[in-house]
Amino acid sequence: MQPNRIVALITPFCALAAGWVASWIAQNFPDADISKESLQAVFIGGMLAVIAPAAQWLHGWQKYEERQAETERIAIVADAVAGEPDLEEPEDVFDEGLEAEDLDEFDEFEDVEEEFGTDEQEPVSAGT
Repeated sequence: MQPNRIVALITPFCALAAGWVASWIAQNFPDADISKESLQAVFIGGMLAVIAPAAQWLHGWQKYEERQAETERIAIVADAVAGEPDLEEPEDVFDEGLEAEDLDEFDEFEDVEEEFGTDEQEPVSAGT
């Protein structure tokens, strides 16, 4: 049985027991000066001391289940989009080796450098 169902089932019984215990302590504790009319308020206070945390826990459990369901949905969609994983060894592109002629295509920025000057410019002073 899931924990949220256990909490939902035992909370009413625990709340009644807590209310009864609070009322019993209020009546039988030697220094407690509780009138008979305010015993009902003590009983309700004891019940609320159990119901409030249980309701908060159940709310948090629902949020947890919602996040878990969303995570599972995202995983299913990701698997469907990706298809079957490719378990073959990846090709090593660097094993082929690059020749000097192959690097000429990366010299596109030489034209820009010639147009705007070299990188060896004097720094400009700021604020003087």
